[in-house]
Amino acid sequence: MLAARLLQELARQVRERTRQILLAAPEQALLWAPTGTQNHILWHAGHAVWLMDVLGIALLTGRRSLEPHWDQLFGMHCQPPRQTRNWPTREEIDRRLNEQLHHYLLLLEQAPAEQFDLPVSPAQARHSLSGRLLHGLHDEACHSGEMYLLLKQWHRQRH
Repeated sequence: MLAARLLQELARQVRERTRQILLAAPEQALLWAPTGTQNHILWHAGHAVWLMDVLGIALLTGRRSLEPHWDQLFGMHCQPPRQTRNWPTREEIDRRLNEQLHHYLLLLEQAPAEQFDLPVSPAQARHSLSGRLLHGLHDEACHSGEMYLLLKQWHRQRH
């Protein structure tokens, strides 16, 4: 259960940071992206939801939990954010971030301890479940860092 507890604590910390930045951003900053970049704060937050679905919940349960349109908006091969006009609201994304975290924590708690050392699949024999889950949390942490930098740049540009 040590792996589960460590992953739970890391998930709490990473997700808390993602939510803090999302909620701290002024409304005008949510869809802002400086020249030369494509993604904005709202996209990064939605991508965090998508990441935990693909590199967390699906690995623990064998099935995805998000509607297909989340792949189109926030997945690896999504349409560029500048081409998308109908974004979920900050409140919707924050609600999903929060609910998803609680679901993920419960799944980790219920998973048998030996499952964390097993390969994700025969094709990925060198990747343990705990390693893949850790990879997903690391990826979200990187995106929350991008959100923070965008927020700092937005404030700098305004002052």
